[in-house]
Amino acid sequence: MTQSQPLRLVVCSSSDATLALLQTMLSGFSVTFASSIDDAKFHMESLASHPPIDFVILDDQSEANVEDLARLLRSLNSKALRDTKIIHLYTPTTNHLSGLALFSSSTPGVIKMTKPPRKARLLQTLASLKNVCNGTSYSPATGVTKDTEDLVNSQRTLYGNVLVAEGEYPCSSNH
Repeated sequence: MTQSQPLRLVVCSSSDATLALLQTMLSGFSVTFASSIDDAKFHMESLASHPPIDFVILDDQSEANVEDLARLLRSLNSKALRDTKIIHLYTPTTNHLSGLALFSSSTPGVIKMTKPPRKARLLQTLASLKNVCNGTSYSPATGVTKDTEDLVNSQRTLYGNVLVAEGEYPCSSNH
């Protein structure tokens, strides 16, 4: 009988607040944190004979950076990275000319997830992608369903129903 191993992830974000949030959300997993894409790339390039990395969670607004990272994963031809998927955390934006939300990714192995990440949705996505769902009613959104969900989520974010601020805020005892 084989013993199950915790998921191995690389989490990359330039935001200390996002790294701290994901560290809390992913406790119990084997996680390597990188504060830049270059650090994440260096870590992946050094994995010649290491155990497989299941996911890379990339908090970056640039689609070009996501595509570049996906190309790197494919080009390394490492057994440790063969089945690695990228979860791209992004803030929905609109195309200034058309007003349409931009969320689609044509890059194979990239799953897009709107920010801020929610623990239940993130864990359900990881479980679904590893085919370890426990029979709950969750089913990953695909195609039109996912586009509709993303559109609803982006409208909620774009029209100001949720405000997420990152950075340090000094606490005051006057409140």
